[in-house]
Amino acid sequence: MFLRHSRGGEALQGALAAVPVIIGAIPFGLLFGALAETQHLDLMNTMLLSLLVNSGSAQMIGLGMITAGAVWPLTVMTVLLVNLRHVFYSAALAPHVRPMSFVWRAAIAFGMTDAVYALAAKRFNAPAPKEDNRRWYVLSNAVVIYLAWNLSTLGGWVFGQTLADLSSWGLDFAVYASYIGLVVSSFTTRRAVAIGLITGAGGLLLSHLPYQSGLFIATLVGTSIAAFLESRANAAERPPDTERSEDDERTDSTTTSA
Repeated sequence: MFLRHSRGGEALQGALAAVPVIIGAIPFGLLFGALAETQHLDLMNTMLLSLLVNSGSAQMIGLGMITAGAVWPLTVMTVLLVNLRHVFYSAALAPHVRPMSFVWRAAIAFGMTDAVYALAAKRFNAPAPKEDNRRWYVLSNAVVIYLAWNLSTLGGWVFGQTLADLSSWGLDFAVYASYIGLVVSSFTTRRAVAIGLITGAGGLLLSHLPYQSGLFIATLVGTSIAAFLESRANAAERPPDTERSEDDERTDSTTTSA
């Protein structure tokens, strides 16, 4: 049996934590594969999208642009714009991944989907065990979800004709339900709830903007508010300033000389 905080233990916990995400992601992967097949995108290019892009929303947008005949630079730039939210993911996880080797950082960055970020942030923000193997938890999350996503894409393409009306089944709700469960469990303070509500409201108000740029703007606003509140909280908890210490030192030196 794996010790809880050993490499194997962390990897096992990460794989188990990914199960609810997989349940939600499989219908989305099937839908993407089926849409790619019905829009006459060959199997190799369909699988390359899932293998290299590894982002459901970006792949859906990219698929639409590819089948519409858009030039590839425009498609690439659009996909990058849709995934700009990953800038915030990297900023939030930077203190935890900075000490890692380049190979580890690259592996975690490649597998960093929305769900993996939610799981990684929750695990990294937990108290660090004596032997810190939490990176194996995150890597296991990413690998399991990545495999499920690509296998479901393959299944959707192979059975594309059968699954052509999959979008009418409403199974995509499972994706949002699993993400809501992950995010809500992270709201452990009033401040986090307030920031989440502000960001969510901003995302709804700006949802009409193209290429999900409204989500990026709302996230930027929410992140800025969080950083401001965090700095104020840290300032309030800071011990007496150095000026008081310097006055004490001068008083001590005067007393000694006297």
